[in-house]
Amino acid sequence: MIIQLAVTTEVLEKIDDLNPSGRVENKQILIEFDTRKRDYRQLFGLPRKTKIGWSNERTFDVQELSSFPWPILYRITTADGYYKNESGDRVNFTPEITGLSTYRKVSDVTCRLAVYLYVIAGLSSRQVSKLMKLLFHVDVSKSSIDRWVEEVANSLPSEDEIVRLMNQQLPITQGHFDELFPLGGSACLLVLKDEHGRLVTAQEVPKRDVEHVKPVLERLKTIGLNIGTFYIDHCQAYVNAIGEVFPKAHIQHDYFHILQNIWRKVWREMLTYRRDLKTRGEEAETPWYSRRLLRQAAQLWKNRYIFFTADENLTVDQKQTMKEVLDSQPQMSFLRGFLEKVWAIFEGPLTESEAEEKLAELVRYADQKSDDGYTKSIAFLKEHFRNMTTFLRVPGVQRNSEAETGMRVLRRWERNHDGFRSEKRRSDALRIYQSVAYLGWTIRNPSKLPPLVD
Repeated sequence: MIIQLAVTTEVLEKIDDLNPSGRVENKQILIEFDTRKRDYRQLFGLPRKTKIGWSNERTFDVQELSSFPWPILYRITTADGYYKNESGDRVNFTPEITGLSTYRKVSDVTCRLAVYLYVIAGLSSRQVSKLMKLLFHVDVSKSSIDRWVEEVANSLPSEDEIVRLMNQQLPITQGHFDELFPLGGSACLLVLKDEHGRLVTAQEVPKRDVEHVKPVLERLKTIGLNIGTFYIDHCQAYVNAIGEVFPKAHIQHDYFHILQNIWRKVWREMLTYRRDLKTRGEEAETPWYSRRLLRQAAQLWKNRYIFFTADENLTVDQKQTMKEVLDSQPQMSFLRGFLEKVWAIFEGPLTESEAEEKLAELVRYADQKSDDGYTKSIAFLKEHFRNMTTFLRVPGVQRNSEAETGMRVLRRWERNHDGFRSEKRRSDALRIYQSVAYLGWTIRNPSKLPPLVD
């Protein structure tokens, strides 16, 4: 039985004039064509009687993506062409084959798919190599994939041009600004994500201080970004640098980082209390009293995280466990009450004055404390309160930053790629990611990037 199947690829669509033919041989689909069959007189605008000569004839195979049970190979015959112009001078040319690379020995779409899997799917070169073999019958080495990533990145606009294109597409008026410390290195990676959820830039700096942060912001301003609101953690270097470069911009401290800072201080108080409880239990001479203290210390450690979890996120069993601990350990009752009053500053008020009243309640609640995690938490809230409550004062400003989602993209790249070997490799991956995710670059149509309008 002979079954005929129609095969269409990007390459075949572009070389129809070469009359390609196909057959199955040794469990492979072979598509053969000869580049010398093209009408080069018409292509070059030569007189009909011009003689086209050929030398250095050669035949080679190029891999194509295959969804069939067998690999697809292009078997290409070509040669170096030449002719004589009107002056009698010899003109040499090499036939071009649109849609594939003779030195890569794969089709262009195969190369672009590998790069797509590497960057968008976040796979390592090793994983991409295995998937290409398993799913598409294409043998490709890890080093080839690394080289293709660089080649594709070099064909794209520069970092600044891509940011301009993004700003032209959707104006960037908000910046979710945070930092990431790359695996295996000490340098800081400053990351900016905009209000549309797009990764705008990721730039490495030696230190997180004004001297090094300010040039990053100045570059963004030079590109043409007019950022009116920054979402940051409580790093003072960010506040100072933003104030110098974007003096009219509002600053909102990210709610997650606010709670993280306070939770760390209060966590130490919980650990100190629990350690004291255990020590007293071990030193107690009365057996029943010693067992009770040790049991309370063990119960507290086992359930330590529930005291730092909001009520709406607790299960029924966790709420019951917390009640049992709080009934027997008043110190933990104070801790839980303190955290609830911190939540109340940011989750209930509709105006800044209402938030100030909640802060005053927290201060009164802890007025008997001195030089501990509770008083340090209050000092932190007082110091940064204005930038913590911008969302209550300025319309359109939200309480939370979205920078963390951008961090997850970068961290996934790093882990799957065993860390980026250089700042350039990270930059290449980011530009490819931006081109695909935001600017229309596709595997089948990579030239879809919008024009940059001055």
